[in-house]
Amino acid sequence: MRCAIHKQTYADGRAYRYHILDETGALCTIAEPTGLLLPTPTRLVEFFDPEHNLVGRLRPPAVAPWRRGTRYEISVGDPEEPCAVIQEQWRLVDMLLLRPPRYKVQVGEQCYVARGSRYGESYYEIFLLGGEEGNEEGVDEEGANEARERARGRKIGHIQRPAAGPNYVVETDAAPLLQALLVLAALVVLIDMELNA
Repeated sequence: MRCAIHKQTYADGRAYRYHILDETGALCTIAEPTGLLLPTPTRLVEFFDPEHNLVGRLRPPAVAPWRRGTRYEISVGDPEEPCAVIQEQWRLVDMLLLRPPRYKVQVGEQCYVARGSRYGESYYEIFLLGGEEGNEEGVDEEGANEARERARGRKIGHIQRPAAGPNYVVETDAAPLLQALLVLAALVVLIDMELNA
C-alpha cells in the first residue's frame, strides 16, 4: 500500500490541515490539528472523510501544559476504547545527536517501531517488532548484536519526504497496517508536528 500526504500550512510553517490520498490519488481522509486552537493548546487531531464527517481522533494524554505527552490514542468513530496507540520515545542519545524520536505503534496484537533518520533515502523506517528491546548486560558482543537485530524486527515499510509532490509518502506491506490507513496518517501527523515544534 502507498499513500501520499499533502499538508496545508500557515505562513510560519505549522500545518493546519493534512490531505491523505490513497494509491489512486483520491482524497480519502482529512486530518486537522484542532487541539492547537484550544485555549490551552494540545496535540488533538481530528480525522474527517472527504465530506468532512468526523471519522476518528488522535487523542493526546492529559498532561500539564508545560509537559509534553508521549502516549497518543487513536479512536475510530466515538468509542472510548482506542483502536491503536502510538508512543513517542526519546532516548538521551537521540537528543544529543539531534535524531528524531522513535515511535512505537500498537495496532491490536501487533507492535511496530518507526525509527527516523535525518539523512538517507527514508525519513522513517517501520519495523514489525520482533522481540522485547531490553538491555543485554552479561551477554557477549555477538549475542548482544543478535539480540539487537531480533529487537529491531523486520522492515515492513517506510516514510519518505520527497523533494517534489506530496510532503510525505508512506509505503507498507504489513497486513494490519494495510487496513489502518488512519493509524499511518496519525503517525505521519505526529512526526510532522514534532518536526515543526
